[in-house]
Amino acid sequence: MFSKDPKPGRIDTLIGKASRVNGDLGFAGGLHLDGAIAGNVQSEPGVRSSLSVSESGSIEGNVDVPSVMLNGQVKGDIHARERLVLGANARVEGDVFYG
Repeated sequence: MFSKDPKPGRIDTLIGKASRVNGDLGFAGGLHLDGAIAGNVQSEPGVRSSLSVSESGSIEGNVDVPSVMLNGQVKGDIHARERLVLGANARVEGDVFYG
């Protein structure tokens, strides 16, 4: 009730467990990833965006999103200007920057 953690954001885009994206991905709003992305993930500048990656989700590339909740794997750098939450199963092979 008095938690400083905001409520989970709205999911505008869902990439399912059986899906694989090859190439860079740009988005606005909320993105939830259960599948795999081989490329960079970046949110639109000036738009409040969030990324959540489940245990089955993976990204092979850099991530530049204001708010990131990671339970899966990222092979690349993460730039989270606002908030970064690393879950118990999160794995990062790269540098992490957060504000």
